[in-house]
Amino acid sequence: MNQNQPFVLEMAFRFVALHRAGESKKALWLRKQGQAMTIDDDQLKGALAVIYQLADQSPEAMEDWVRTQYLADGLDNGYAQEGTVDALWLLAAKAHTYYGDLKQAS
Repeated sequence: MNQNQPFVLEMAFRFVALHRAGESKKALWLRKQGQAMTIDDDQLKGALAVIYQLADQSPEAMEDWVRTQYLADGLDNGYAQEGTVDALWLLAAKAHTYYGDLKQAS
């Protein structure tokens, strides 16, 4: 079970985006990668349910929503500061460092 909840939500967003783009094989490949394997099936199902309930289902809006999840988590856990304009990838990297889940995947 992955403790990095924003990452779990990000992976769910990525899977949804790939499926909607007709890239189901890429989504399956992504799910089999070491980092994604730290997410158990129940976590993923829950995250997918959250993603599908978002009012705006556009890829841009979903990505922005995931970024706000990283930001909120980062503020709570000290890996982000108030007013940061860090991109999603940078917040994700900081979260991975904080949670140490890159080490879990190896």
